[in-house]
Amino acid sequence: MDARTSKLVNLFVALWVTSGSSLIFAQEKPLIKVVATGGTIAHIADDSRLGFEQVMADIRQRFPETRPMLDKVKIEVDNTLSVGSGSLTSNDVLQIARNVKKAADDPSVKGVIVTHGTVTSEETAYYLHLLIRTTKPIVLTNSQRLHGIVGNDGDRNFIDSIQVVLSPDAVGKGVLLVHNQTISSAREVIKTSGRPGAFLSGDFGILGVIGTEQIIRSNGVSFYRAPTRRHTSRSEFDLDSITSLPQVEVIVAHRNAVPKLAQVAVDMGAKGIVILGTTPSGSPNAAQRPVMEALVEKGIPVVLTTRGGVNNWLEPLSTDKFISGDNLPTQKARILLELALTKTTDFKEIQRIFNEY
Repeated sequence: MDARTSKLVNLFVALWVTSGSSLIFAQEKPLIKVVATGGTIAHIADDSRLGFEQVMADIRQRFPETRPMLDKVKIEVDNTLSVGSGSLTSNDVLQIARNVKKAADDPSVKGVIVTHGTVTSEETAYYLHLLIRTTKPIVLTNSQRLHGIVGNDGDRNFIDSIQVVLSPDAVGKGVLLVHNQTISSAREVIKTSGRPGAFLSGDFGILGVIGTEQIIRSNGVSFYRAPTRRHTSRSEFDLDSITSLPQVEVIVAHRNAVPKLAQVAVDMGAKGIVILGTTPSGSPNAAQRPVMEALVEKGIPVVLTTRGGVNNWLEPLSTDKFISGDNLPTQKARILLELALTKTTDFKEIQRIFNEY
């Protein structure tokens, strides 16, 4: 090697060492896809909603300490929807799922962040948990306070979500909800109030946390447990074959309940019923039971859940005409029954699904 070539080689090595991975020959920045759907995280005080590119630009400008984290990654935004999550329809949720699947199926994508309104975060997260067949991290995040106002939590939740996507420990854990420096499984998490910190997981608790100095320090993510039920890469549900979701209605058990409401729901097109029943049995009111049992005889699945939600477990009983909703809160049992009915109407198979997911 001549002197000129040797000098160039030495210069290249020096640049490589001092710049880390900044040279074009080094590995590219990890690509994160953001599937933005609106919600308070992109909602400002004048009641308008921003594209998420503007939200990220605001974070970078207002909080210089976030720039190292934002500079570590390449982010592409798909502004799928711009609505409050209480307005989402089944078709909207399926569209969100398809866009997340498209992103997750892209070999160049490290993981996906879904930005969402808090009102139905737990529901969309659970749909994705059941429908997206991937081991890549999928994180749903949100905000309880408007973007740009004092105490806004959404900006921090988004930065935390980036760190979770980058964590190797997030791989294979299904869809995660990141809020208030906590990491929850989509299966258990529920919203309990309108304040930051309101997303809880009952007796089973959160999966992990993000450290308080995570924005300026690396490796701020710590996991302490993992989901054991089937989800994402192990799911049997096929998003590509689902064009619509069957109607499933919820009937509340209480002492003055009108027994015929469940029959009315079926007459109006419901293919399944979920009971928000008493704790711990999930039972309907005594006056409701004959109608429910008659529906079962007609082939309509009736799933029992309780007011205790994820704090309660319903043991499947071989003598019961009804399907046990396990420990799922009512709103998530309804989602699982919807998806189960896209595959089967056999009660034993539906009970198997509830036992496994």
